[in-house]
Amino acid sequence: MSIGRGEPASGAGTSPAAGLARPILEVDNLTVTFGDGPGSVRAVDEVSLAVETGDIYAIVGESGCGKSTLAYALLDIIPPPGRVTSGEVRFKGRSLSQMSRGELNRVRAAEVAMVFQAAMNAFHPVITIGAHVDHTLQAHPEVFASRSEGREYFRYLLNLVRLRPERTWDAYESQLSGGMKQRVAIALALVLKPSVVVLDEPTTALDVLNQRLMIDILADLHRSLGVSIVFVTHDLALVAELAGRVAVMYAGRLVESGTVDEIFASGGRRHPYVTALTAAIPTVVGAVSDVRPIPGEVPNLAQLPPGCRFSPRCALAEPICQEQEPALLQDDRGHLVACHVANRLLGVPSK
Repeated sequence: MSIGRGEPASGAGTSPAAGLARPILEVDNLTVTFGDGPGSVRAVDEVSLAVETGDIYAIVGESGCGKSTLAYALLDIIPPPGRVTSGEVRFKGRSLSQMSRGELNRVRAAEVAMVFQAAMNAFHPVITIGAHVDHTLQAHPEVFASRSEGREYFRYLLNLVRLRPERTWDAYESQLSGGMKQRVAIALALVLKPSVVVLDEPTTALDVLNQRLMIDILADLHRSLGVSIVFVTHDLALVAELAGRVAVMYAGRLVESGTVDEIFASGGRRHPYVTALTAAIPTVVGAVSDVRPIPGEVPNLAQLPPGCRFSPRCALAEPICQEQEPALLQDDRGHLVACHVANRLLGVPSK
């Protein structure tokens, strides 16, 4: 397998084929910084990726790797004191930073919707689910010809997320279970017919049965609506079953990106961190002793080790790994990896 020129990838994850329509959502060398001066922290550090129309795209990593911050950046809603210090996010070719406030608000609501982590806690406790919907429709009257048409579409979405509209419309959040509220939140995010929906840890607060149901629901929504789905998670089982493409982050940086088969299939993945992550997944048939936790700890973003950020925990680390940060290189299939050892084994000299 050849690597194109050995240069750092820009617009990572884009298809190598010429002439294709540009991705619906692009992240180009994005850096998100919290704080100022010597104590500042790069929560997202020069990350590039691209989401094609119709993709189910997973952003994976351990807690604190920057994946949720990256998700917030997709809608330009990074909480202060965080800010984008370089790079950009583009939706349908337009940079979010170049949009007016009105344009950006429309994109956030009717083009790229987000379901936040623990979204079941976001409902106002003294108004019904139907009132939440009416407030949303009132704020964006341009989406439907009438309020009744918007209400009917929401009822259609409730059916898709396996809820009964006649019981849900007049319910208060206290009358719904956690799993039901999560599904209502997803339906509410989709009511304005966005092209992309971003979900932050959609299964974290759910029990095993509701996690299984959520996987089926997201697959149904993708199939029925054609919406592009981006979700951030540490649940690799969810990724393996649902995603088409995967980006793996570690300590703020993208370390590998490719199709779900390339990441999870035997011999497909190449970064030692990704290999370690998959080895740490328990299986139904395997013994507990077969699970191999990753040694060490995720580095403090304010005190990063020199060179490769994973090198202190990596069994394959070489002297260059402690001295020089590896470039993210892309092969002719669009697969990306940032690892000195992997690049050398593929015939690409480290720069």
